Amino acid sequence: MKKRLTYHWMIVLACFLMMAVSIGMGVNCFNLFAVELMAEFNFTAGSVQIIMMVAVLVSVVGAVLVGKLLAKFPMRPVLTVSAVITIAGFVLYSRCNSLLTFCLASAVTGIGSAGIGIVPCGSLLNIWFVDKKGLATGIGFSGSVVGGLVFVQIVNAVIASSGWRTAYVALAGIAAVLLLPTTLFIVRAHPNQKGLSPLGAELAAGQQMKPLGISVSKYIKTGSFWLLAVSAFTISFINIGIQNNISIYFTKVLGKDMGFAANIFSLVMLVQIFGKILLGAIYDKKGIRFGAVYCTVMYLIAVIAIMWATNLVIAIVFAVFFGLVSAMNTITPPYVTAQIVGVRDYPTIFGLLSIFTGIGMAVGPIVAGQVFDATGSFNGALYVFMGLALILTLIISLASKKGEGFSVMDENSAVT
Repeated sequence: MKKRLTYHWMIVLACFLMMAVSIGMGVNCFNLFAVELMAEFNFTAGSVQIIMMVAVLVSVVGAVLVGKLLAKFPMRPVLTVSAVITIAGFVLYSRCNSLLTFCLASAVTGIGSAGIGIVPCGSLLNIWFVDKKGLATGIGFSGSVVGGLVFVQIVNAVIASSGWRTAYVALAGIAAVLLLPTTLFIVRAHPNQKGLSPLGAELAAGQQMKPLGISVSKYIKTGSFWLLAVSAFTISFINIGIQNNISIYFTKVLGKDMGFAANIFSLVMLVQIFGKILLGAIYDKKGIRFGAVYCTVMYLIAVIAIMWATNLVIAIVFAVFFGLVSAMNTITPPYVTAQIVGVRDYPTIFGLLSIFTGIGMAVGPIVAGQVFDATGSFNGALYVFMGLALILTLIISLASKKGEGFSVMDENSAVT
């Protein structure tokens, strides 16, 4: 039995590596680059976040496209082409000299990352796992955190020794080594390609599992879809709104040096490793509603801590609690979507929901940055984020309640 189940966890490894590059490199490392670009090109805190906004918005469009491509074409070619585009985007960053050229490089990176990021990884884990789906999601998606933790330190060291341009070239090389073997040799779209069935849904020999779940055409007409869309936006808006401004907050507001900011951010990444696995396990054992309450409590503690983080101890408290809750940015949307909609149209549905995730990721950091530019403080944005965190629990719970029974629908089922 152990041999039979082995390849399920190879898929988790593949997702881990793809998330390490798509988010660990593409999103989490931008904190350090942002400070360097502000110094060299005199970008403001708000304008420098436009670079990441472009990458996120393009990845939103890409996520919808990827969802449709995965429904029509073999998965490995789609992922491999996306990997090559992502690598090219990092190389282009190293050649940029203006805000416009940075935005163009971001567009390339964004479209590539969409094809190796949350949508294909969520689809793979949803197809390969019935039991332990939360645990598998937590481990696979923790790649974004481990990648951030490792690559932030690499970027910090390379910037210090050779500059930010060389750091981007180094990231491109690492991405090539990690992505191409993964997409070409590890990824398999379905368990039956390895003579297996989804973990927890073993079938008789030769039997095919009929994919169940609500169709995209039916789901987008339900209240559950729109509540889930609002929750996807809110999760990324409040989490990335803080995350992408951590280095700016500690250096520009609190007057700490870049090494201090990098270490706090690295601690956030370290805690996120455990946070993602813990949140996945909480969803498996306690359910979606309990998980939503847990996330809200952790978020409120984290925001209060950063507002008082004038010394190392409070800064560490912030890093720990924010690391725990920011796990929800990549764990909650794919897990909750999978539990509600089932397998049949998951890639397309989650691709659509990723539009709202992407908009939140793009807008959150800019809103926080603009508040800082206007007032010299992030506090106004932080108060808004806390209010939204309280509302988020209700939204997720209602989306789940209104979607009960959707995951086991067949093509003849009607929405009631």
